[in-house]
Amino acid sequence: MCRLLGYCSLGSAPVASLLTEEGLRGFTALSAFHSDGWGMAWYNTDGPHVRKSTRRAADERDYARLTHRALGDIGLVHLRWATPGLGIGYHNSHPFRYGRYAFAHNGALYPQDQLGEMLPAEWERRLTGTTDSERYLLHIMWRLERRGRDVVAAIADTVVSIGNRYAVNSLNAILLSPDKMYAISWHDPARIPEAELRRRGLAGTPEEIAGYFHLAYRMTADAVAAASSGWPQPGWTVLPNQSVLVVDRATLEMSVFSLDAAPAASGRAVPDDRGLEEGHQVGHATSRRQRIYGRRPAVR
Repeated sequence: MCRLLGYCSLGSAPVASLLTEEGLRGFTALSAFHSDGWGMAWYNTDGPHVRKSTRRAADERDYARLTHRALGDIGLVHLRWATPGLGIGYHNSHPFRYGRYAFAHNGALYPQDQLGEMLPAEWERRLTGTTDSERYLLHIMWRLERRGRDVVAAIADTVVSIGNRYAVNSLNAILLSPDKMYAISWHDPARIPEAELRRRGLAGTPEEIAGYFHLAYRMTADAVAAASSGWPQPGWTVLPNQSVLVVDRATLEMSVFSLDAAPAASGRAVPDDRGLEEGHQVGHATSRRQRIYGRRPAVR
C-alpha cells in the first residue's frame, strides 16, 4: 500500500506551496511507514517528466529539493509501501510512464501468480517491471485504444475487469495526461489490512483504519489537489468510493464521474475479456456514467 498526491494549478507551483510547509511535512512523515521508495511526475511544456528512487522520501535530498521547486502546473507524488512478493527496485517504483501519461497506484492485487493473465501478451511484453500497478496502467492504456480515447470509460472498463478477476484491496490511483488529472477512488472496505496497519503503528482508532483508503480533494482559487489519508487535511473533502475526479489542466474545472458499474473486489472468477483483442468492450462499464458536479474557478 502506498500514499498518493496529485495536483493541478494555474501556473507552476511547488508541492510545498500547494500543501503548505506544515502539510508537506505531514505528508512526507508518512514515508516512515511507506518507506520502499518515492517518485514524482510533472508536466511543463514538454512533459511528462519522472523522478523516482527506491529510498525513503524523508531521507532524500532530491525529494526535498523537488518538492520545493516549481516544476510544473500538473503533477503527482508517490510514497511506496511495496506489496510483499513484488520486489523493491527502480523499475517497480512509481510513477510509471506510458507515452504522454504518468500513473501511480495505491493497493494490491491477488493472486500474484495470475498477474500475467491481466493483459494480452502484446501488452504484457511492454512491462518494464513486475508490479500489479504497472499492469493496471497498461490495462487502462489498452482499453483507451478500444474506447475512442475516452479516459473515464477506459478506467471504468479496467476496474470492472480487475475487480472481477482478482482479490483487490484498492485500485486508488492518480493518472496524469497532458490535459487532465484523474484521481481514482476505488477500494474494498472489507479488505483494509487492519493487522498490518496496527503492526506498523499507522492507525490507532477505528476511524483511522476505516479511512486508510480514502482519497480526499481540496480546491482553491488557483489549484486542485487530491491525496491519500493519514496526515492532517483540514478543509479537504473525501472523494466517494467508486468514482473518479477529473480536473481540467487549463481551467481547473472539476467533474466527478461514478464508477458504480464496477463491483466490489471479490476475487471471484468471471469469464475473461480476451474478446477485447478483437474489438469488443465490456459494454456496461460506463454506459451509465454520471457527472455529479462541475465547477470552474477563476480563469487565468
